[in-house]
Amino acid sequence: MTELPNELKLEALLSTLPAFKPLAYYDKHLDAIRVQILDCSIWEERCDRIMTIYHMNHHPKPDGINDVVGFAIKGIGYLLNKVGMNPGEAVQIAEFLSKLVKLYPTESTKRVAEFYRQQGTDMPQSVELKEAA
Repeated sequence: MTELPNELKLEALLSTLPAFKPLAYYDKHLDAIRVQILDCSIWEERCDRIMTIYHMNHHPKPDGINDVVGFAIKGIGYLLNKVGMNPGEAVQIAEFLSKLVKLYPTESTKRVAEFYRQQGTDMPQSVELKEAA
């Protein structure tokens, strides 16, 4: 029996996977919320102590316009307490970002909040934080 080339095997396997959907999840090891809207290779821009912005590695435009594909917010347990939200429940991302911008009106928090707002209803709306500190 003839073996299929590895490329065909991988292509067949990948065709069975569901389509990528924008995602948001709580990373308990880093106490961070991670949001990604595109399935691609990324590089991370550490903006400050709480914000990291994800950029796609291979952007079709050389100037990098609209290359942002997600973000991470670190120190979630502490930040939720600071903004008056319960870390033991699901967090509404838009509400959290709105409160975060008021508490930390830095360029990075404003940039992430604006990015999230521009994505509209395709974005994940909440994150479950059962294990947040």
